[in-house]
Amino acid sequence: MIKIFVVTHKENPVLSNDILIPIQVGTNQAITATILRDNTHENIADKNSNYCELTAAYWIWKNVKDADYVGICHYRRYLNFYNDWYNLKPSAQKKIKTDDFKKTKLYNTSSKKLEKKVASILSEYDVILCRPYIFKDGNLTQNYCDDHRKEDWDLIKQIILKKHPEYKDSIVKFLDEGITFHIGNMMISSKEKFDAYYTWLFDILFELESRINIPVDDYQARIFGFISERLINLYMYHNKFKIKGVPSYKIIDL
Repeated sequence: MIKIFVVTHKENPVLSNDILIPIQVGTNQAITATILRDNTHENIADKNSNYCELTAAYWIWKNVKDADYVGICHYRRYLNFYNDWYNLKPSAQKKIKTDDFKKTKLYNTSSKKLEKKVASILSEYDVILCRPYIFKDGNLTQNYCDDHRKEDWDLIKQIILKKHPEYKDSIVKFLDEGITFHIGNMMISSKEKFDAYYTWLFDILFELESRINIPVDDYQARIFGFISERLINLYMYHNKFKIKGVPSYKIIDL
């Protein structure tokens, strides 16, 4: 069984079905009476303003027991497994309006066929991520520090080295010199690999949280979401996962 959770906070996603399952993050009033919430069971939903889609990832990690494969996408960003525009324009992301998105193969494929497609990819790869951006100038470390607090980035690397000294060379290779950036914390993998990654990630992020003052600015307060977008690259490449990078749709009129 495959479950790809569509993370949302403001409205029902444009596309949902038996495979693409909406999950509302945070503690605000429910969008609908029936939508799945990440503030139930074991959860960190009250941290959503700082952890972004990771509160949904935490909920999946701790509470989903009936799926062989799990993943995350966003209500405005969907992984495009069919590449029905990719061959014409080999970019990581296509911006698209809702009406045009509803004409795509992804939108018009049945749950059964979608599950078969994703299963086919995962029979050959360890993980599905967004097709990466490749920096022409700079690297992941510079990319983070250009827009966010450098001291937080320096500290997260120290925490990783303390907990996982075997990552020393990989931090240099995939962060300080790394030019490959899979964005959005969007991934699909076996539940076993998903759980292993988030066990590693949350142990690191929770220590960082205990050692810093979270920024007061609403945008910068999303610190753990921003940092984790970079760390997913470190983890996947350090562990030599076989990665399938697929392009994504970004719906721009939501």
